[in-house]
Amino acid sequence: MQTIGLIVNFDKPNAAVAVRNVLSLCHSHGLRVIPEELVGRQLRGLEGCAPVGRFTALGVEAVVVLGGDGTMLDAARRLKGQRLPMMGLNIGSLGYLTCVDESHVGEALLQLRNGSYEVSARSTLQSRVERADGSVSELPEALNDVVVSRGISGTAIELELLLDDQSVSRFLCDGMIVATPTGSTAYSLAAGGPILMPDTEAFVISPICPHTLTSRPLVVRDATRIALRAIWPDRPMAVSADGCANRAIQPGDTVRIEMGEVQISVITLNGYNPCDVMRRKLGWGGRSHKRSGEEA
Repeated sequence: MQTIGLIVNFDKPNAAVAVRNVLSLCHSHGLRVIPEELVGRQLRGLEGCAPVGRFTALGVEAVVVLGGDGTMLDAARRLKGQRLPMMGLNIGSLGYLTCVDESHVGEALLQLRNGSYEVSARSTLQSRVERADGSVSELPEALNDVVVSRGISGTAIELELLLDDQSVSRFLCDGMIVATPTGSTAYSLAAGGPILMPDTEAFVISPICPHTLTSRPLVVRDATRIALRAIWPDRPMAVSADGCANRAIQPGDTVRIEMGEVQISVITLNGYNPCDVMRRKLGWGGRSHKRSGEEA
């Protein structure tokens, strides 16, 4: 690999220092860097900046994203249609998508230069709102999740879940989350959903604060056509994709969700194990096993 694009979240306190470190390491590894325009505005005098939309035209082969998981989600939206793989370099708290920490930046960039990295193909969700009046509103593709919620209302809502046009049940809850394997470690996890490995061919549907103890998250094949129909109350609810592009929905509207046509390619270090990140992020521990004959 010879040319990389650079996207940075300058809301992170040490972003400027991290950028200069990356630029220096890229230069030493013989990597050409094309930073986005925002980087040039933040670091005056930096040359060769370009709009993210021109990365492919300028020969960018992969994109390095400095920030956190939210920065990766934003970068995926902005790079839509360019099919560029992304590598997340974490400059905040440990993330699932930005799994390369600052101590391994040099190693990560060297692997990019030598082509010795690995690529994880992440499924996406495409969704639309079919309104009771017959109109349709499309949402952007989501890497993490599509969420139907009560919006700003403090009232519980009733949603009907359908799988492949077959009714499953109605749920009185604060909302429903449909998450990809990537998104299973985000909002869905906080709502009590299971963790799916990144390459699992499935989606997870998690109720938010269901008003019954018998409601549990549901894992379905990623080929399943999912629908959430707004039943009650007679006031605006909301649907969002990856926490943005909010659309108001009304009783009678249906949110249809299915696997997106495009996968997002996430670059990881050679030998990367997603369980390592989960152990650190979730604070997983365990008993040390004693060999036969040793004292407990």
